[in-house]
Amino acid sequence: MDTLAEVRRQIDHIDQQLLALLAQRQHWVVQAGLLKPHGDAAAVAAPERVAQILAARRQQAEAAGLSPAVAEAVWRAMIAAFIALETDVNQDKATK
Repeated sequence: MDTLAEVRRQIDHIDQQLLALLAQRQHWVVQAGLLKPHGDAAAVAAPERVAQILAARRQQAEAAGLSPAVAEAVWRAMIAAFIALETDVNQDKATK
């Protein structure tokens, strides 16, 4: 890549792929929210699961050549957003 415009096109292409994958992830998060006991905020938040995910993603990131700190920051933000969505689904506030 010789120009900033070319680099940005590549980043935009990757972003499109990430959006498609996030949509798939959202589908499964909604399913999880529907399966967990109604109104059970602790089950939705699942702090033990979050800790497991973050540790695993840090290891996977390092193996893939991605900064573990970057991976953790991205996953923390993503998990927080999906927990908010799952909470709404679990409390029957979101449309399915």
